[in-house]
Amino acid sequence: MFLPLFASFANAEESKKLVTFDYAIADTLAALQQPPLAMAGLAQYRRLYQEPLLPDTRELGNRFQPNFEYLASLEPDVIMISPPAHLNLEGKLSDIADVIKISLFGKNLNIWQSLEQLTKEVGELNGQQQQAQILIDSVDARLSLIATQIERPANPLLIVEIRDDRHVRVYGSGSLEDAVLTRLGLENAWQGSTNGWGFSTLSIPEAFRLEGQKVVLHPFYTQDQDLTSTLPTSGLWQHWLDGTALSINRNYWPWGGFPSALRFAESLVEALEEPTTPSSVIGRCFTSLHCL
Repeated sequence: MFLPLFASFANAEESKKLVTFDYAIADTLAALQQPPLAMAGLAQYRRLYQEPLLPDTRELGNRFQPNFEYLASLEPDVIMISPPAHLNLEGKLSDIADVIKISLFGKNLNIWQSLEQLTKEVGELNGQQQQAQILIDSVDARLSLIATQIERPANPLLIVEIRDDRHVRVYGSGSLEDAVLTRLGLENAWQGSTNGWGFSTLSIPEAFRLEGQKVVLHPFYTQDQDLTSTLPTSGLWQHWLDGTALSINRNYWPWGGFPSALRFAESLVEALEEPTTPSSVIGRCFTSLHCL
């Protein structure tokens, strides 16, 4: 979908062997046509996508319990992590290769500026400074174009994800989704507090007090490969998903890089152009795994 933005990047003079434990970094490397040599947690990320993800990247095992012996055998030049995640592994990782830490998500961080900085730092590692700037400029240009074409909703958008029969997650300040809404000139209905990952988890009573145009995200990331769809069918949730609810098939990583941001923007455009009814939102989740 975004190939025209990222194609035709020149190869670096000498590509370094880069390994990452963070998908935003892998997302950016792939966009620069220098995918990571290996990545931890790759199998879990691949389940979220509808097309082959990082087909040439090797799997290191669980994100927080990687195969250190296999990692060492690859002889990477650099291992990239994003604090606070994986700081407990830094000692073992630094015995294998240089560790670079890039903070992307967290309280008081400007997500868009963080992604720009990430893109530039990743570009510098392989001598791709020019390509990195092209990527940044291309994303800005694409979102600016979308902003002029997108159908403006009558109400602020409420980006939500039903977690179980009692809780809903709502994305606000500090999230990739909120950053994209801002770039598109759209208003986020959730102005309440969020955690370091840019969301709040609300109970049923709190959810029913929410106002705004609901945009339901599905499926969501899970490490449980045997988890089947159990989207609540109670009258409460069906009533909450009223006739104005929209649905996004989330073929992106909520804490990804610029490619993920563009995927969300494109999916949002489609949702606003073709509103979905609550029954279709629920029906689609029942036909796919990992809705909850």
